[in-house]
Amino acid sequence: RNMTAETLNFGPEWLRALSSGGSVTSPPPSPAMPKYKLAEYRYGREEMLALYIKDNKVPEDMQDKEFAAILQDEPMQPLALVPLTEEEQR
Repeated sequence: RNMTAETLNFGPEWLRALSSGGSVTSPPPSPAMPKYKLAEYRYGREEMLALYIKDNKVPEDMQDKEFAAILQDEPMQPLALVPLTEEEQR
C-alpha cells in the first residue's frame, strides 16, 4: 500500500493546516481558564529544600502533651532528599 496516497486526519485542524503547508498564524485561543490570584510570595522546590535544616529539633513550646500525639522524636527529612528504593526506581 502506498502511504503517501492516504491523507492522515490526525490532530487539530490548525495543526494539520500547518504541516500541509497552509498558512496558519496561530492556534485558536484556548478555552478560558479561571484566573487565580497567585500568592504574593511563592517558593519553588529548590528554595523550599534550601530552608530545610537537617539537625533541627522540635521547638520547646511544642513538646508538651498537647502535641505529643502528632510529634515524632526525629523529624522526617523531605522526600526529595530520600533516595528511591530499588522498587521505586523500576
